[in-house]
This record gives sequence, C-alpha cells and structure tokens, in this order.
Amino acid sequence: MTMKARPRQEQAIWIYGINPAREALRAGGVEIREMVVARADHRIQKLLELAKNRGAPIRQETREALSALVGHTHHQGVALRVAEYPYTTIESIIERLPGEREPLAILDSIQDPQNLGAFLRSACFLGAKGVIIPKDRSAAVTGTVIKVAAGATAYLSVVRVTNLVHAIEQLKEAGLWIIALDLHGIQSVYDADLSVPIALVVGSEQKGIRPLVRKHCDLLVKIPRYGPLESLNAATAGAVALSELQRQRAAKQADS
Repeated sequence: MTMKARPRQEQAIWIYGINPAREALRAGGVEIREMVVARADHRIQKLLELAKNRGAPIRQETREALSALVGHTHHQGVALRVAEYPYTTIESIIERLPGEREPLAILDSIQDPQNLGAFLRSACFLGAKGVIIPKDRSAAVTGTVIKVAAGATAYLSVVRVTNLVHAIEQLKEAGLWIIALDLHGIQSVYDADLSVPIALVVGSEQKGIRPLVRKHCDLLVKIPRYGPLESLNAATAGAVALSELQRQRAAKQADS
C-alpha cells in the first residue's frame, strides 16, 4: 500500500505585543481565532473589550505558557492567534514620515521564509521602522517567518504592496531617498551618505534587484567584497548596510 505524505502544516500565526494586538483587533478583515493574555492592567482591559466585541475566544495563561506558545518572551503579555498576518498599509507608513519613522527597508523578491524572518530580526535590531514587501514573487509573513523573526514583528511594521515601483515613488514624494544594495553599485556603502531619510532596497541573493525596481532607485551602493564569495544573503547584506547607516547617523549627531 502506498502511503501518501501528509500535507505540511504551517505554524500558527501569532500577533503579539500591545500595539500590534490592538491594530489587529481593530482591523475588520482579520479573523481572530483566539486571544491569550498573561497580565491584567488597563491596557489589557481595553484589548479584552475589543476582543469581546469581535467575539474572539479569550483564555488566561501564565507568562511562561504564553512564551512557549509564541516561541519567545517579546509578547508584552498578550497574543492573538489569527488566520493571516495583518499587514500595515503604505499610507499608514507615509503618514508618519519623516521624523522618527525611518529608515525603512524594501525587499525585492525575497522568496525564502527563513531569509525573510532573519531580515526582519536584523532590521528590527538595527532600528528599521518598517519593511515593505511585494505581494507577488515574495515570501509572505507566515508563522515560520514570525518565529524566525524572534519577536521583531511586535515592533516592526510590515507592508505588503501590489506594485513595488509605485510604493517607491510614494516614498520619494514623502521625502525619502531610495538607496539600493547592488553588486554593481559604483559607490561603496561606506562612502555613501546614509544620514539622510532613507528607504533601503535589498534584493534576493540569486537575482538581486529587478531592473524596473533598480531604475527607480536614487543610488546604487555595494558592500565591498574581500573574499571569494560574490554575494551575501538578504538578511546579512541588509544588516551590514543598516549598521553603517546607524554608525553614520550617530557620528553626525555627535558632531552637531
């Protein structure tokens, strides 16, 4: 008898943290399958009221049990199990620009969920405020991505757009410079001025940035290569660039 392979089950999608949970509860199109709380205060009480209005099942757990459910401790005592990840809109991101709502990151054709999750973790650690991904030819934010991101999605807005070029033009109009990492960039990331308001574009390690996206970038920069390998994965390349960006900004602030 031939045994059929069981379909692989995607990990549960957990939205955690006070602000992400509130936004998900307010978003009418997001199916809330369960709310788990591990604290009791006025902020949680407001979330409980929103959850009850949505008819979402609610259960109380210890912080340790909640940490075991979501895979880390960065949950602020509340988590929602949802049918799909509630993305932020590009309009919401633009409304908060400039000021403290950048740098942003734009990912072009990152199809590996592990790589996307690793990028979100690095971007959050290095102070990015949001990540923009295309709807097509890109990994979506799934349970696997959230787990690899290790808590980053509690602090980092993720936007999913139909047209990446149009999103880039919207960010330009909002005052951001679009700077892309590219193997053929004529300027080193260490020589470029990264202290200006920036959206950093990172492509896949296989194909890099698509030509049409590259055409709409303001500047192409490269990470100097000192070894035999030609490229870095997206998470590592983005971390190098964001680290240099923050170094330059800290130096500029110290000189002012």
